Amino acid sequence: MRRIPATMATQHPDSATTYVPVQKEAEEAMKVLMPTKKGGFGIDEYMIDFEGKMTPYVQTSEVVVGLVSKGLIPGKDVFITPRIPSVSQETVFRQLMALMSIMEAYYRIHEESAEPSILEVIHPMSKSAQELIDTRKRILDVIDLTNREFNISVDRQVIHIIPLVEEVPELISIKKLLTEYLSGCKDLGLSDGPLRVMLGRSDAALDYGHLPSALTNKLAISDCYTYGSEYNVTVAPIMGAGSLPFRGHVTLENVDSLLNDFGGLKTVTIQSSLIYDCDRQSTVKLIKRISDDLQKTKPVIYSAEQRDEVLKLVGIFTKNYLKTFYLIIDSIKAMSDFFPNQRDRLARKGSIGYARDVPRPACLASCVRDKKLSRELRRLQVTDTLPDLPRAIKYTGALYSIGLPPEFIGTGRGLKEADDRGLLNVLLTEYYPGLRGDLNFSQQFLNLEVARDFMPYTAFKQVQQDVKYVFEYLALNEREQNVTYCTLMETIKPTLKQLISTGERMLIDEVTQMGLIESCILKLGTIRGALG
Repeated sequence: MRRIPATMATQHPDSATTYVPVQKEAEEAMKVLMPTKKGGFGIDEYMIDFEGKMTPYVQTSEVVVGLVSKGLIPGKDVFITPRIPSVSQETVFRQLMALMSIMEAYYRIHEESAEPSILEVIHPMSKSAQELIDTRKRILDVIDLTNREFNISVDRQVIHIIPLVEEVPELISIKKLLTEYLSGCKDLGLSDGPLRVMLGRSDAALDYGHLPSALTNKLAISDCYTYGSEYNVTVAPIMGAGSLPFRGHVTLENVDSLLNDFGGLKTVTIQSSLIYDCDRQSTVKLIKRISDDLQKTKPVIYSAEQRDEVLKLVGIFTKNYLKTFYLIIDSIKAMSDFFPNQRDRLARKGSIGYARDVPRPACLASCVRDKKLSRELRRLQVTDTLPDLPRAIKYTGALYSIGLPPEFIGTGRGLKEADDRGLLNVLLTEYYPGLRGDLNFSQQFLNLEVARDFMPYTAFKQVQQDVKYVFEYLALNEREQNVTYCTLMETIKPTLKQLISTGERMLIDEVTQMGLIESCILKLGTIRGALG
């Protein structure tokens, strides 16, 4: 069986210190994939990202040819894995262009290497097996076209799909998705494994909250292994996570908790903030630790009773998170629009852009056996009054930049309710013991005096309760706040408030306003180690 990469570098725009244009991304791939003894980071895999990005189709062959020139064989020594556009969110044309870029890479090096240079593609926002099967058919069509037009022989079965499952309802029902996809592959006469599955932390957290994201990722890992055992298929879960706790808490300081809480993972993403915003030596140590120990971890397989408890906890924390989320999202969305773009992304919504999903608590409600909780979740279903949601990196960064780390939202009230229901101890000792470490990190950037000016009174009172209960139930000791961080937040507060209000202009020039905001936002991100 092929080697499963332990670490995957991505092109996420979460670095606070470095803007990386598409012209520099091939060079970046060389840097992260080269062995440490040659000045690289020693990462196993690099994700070329076409989803919602202005990535030129030639980048795939640039990276593959560049690696060969440096003595690394793609598909054997290191791995290149494009994330292709989703047809439901972008267009068939953009997906086909991404797939054709892979065929060009095959053609460019077929005389130098007999190894297939690219073995998999990541399909984002996977919601149904049918969209995966349709994409697999397009892969077959593109391979047939390449073999005919370029007189080379690419194996029709060589490129597999990695479904990226990013939202709570889909994470909960991942076994159904995989089962139907397996059936569709067999109908096409295609092999079914090994199957890598990518589990997203960021969008699940944005739409449902910090703990629901973590807990449903753990459920999905369990279900992947259950599915693999039942169908005799090798399943290798990947966690798509960033460095801040809300987006996954992949850091050297938190690596023990990561390995303990998410046993069974085979690959973890190393996003841009770890490459550019952190000390290189620390990031190299993190990569080595993951490479050495990740494959040794064992998955927790949940019983039916445990699964019901976890889903009840997901419902409890989602309910409390969304009550505040709905009150603050307009302001946070407006604030996120002022955040700098650290990669060349498509517009959030437009003729060739797209917007992210919205919370669907009614879908979660159908999985929760507690009738009262299920009704409460259904009442929280709102779609027509929500703005186009920001991407998770900017949402996370915006909340951190006003003194409200999003890990706190709904968590304190959720802990109180979990305690009332007799679920607190099992949550903190069995289901997610890493919560203390997450909130202990986040608390150093908490400043309610700043945050209160950016939210309505009702939301602020809810957040006050969250903070109170978090410190009480997690027994946190207050950490000394970074003086520079607090000063920067206070500096941009009046300008930021004005910019997201009713549109009144300040006396200072608008360009000066935006320059001040962007500079301070990047400095805040540098201090906490990531833009978002």
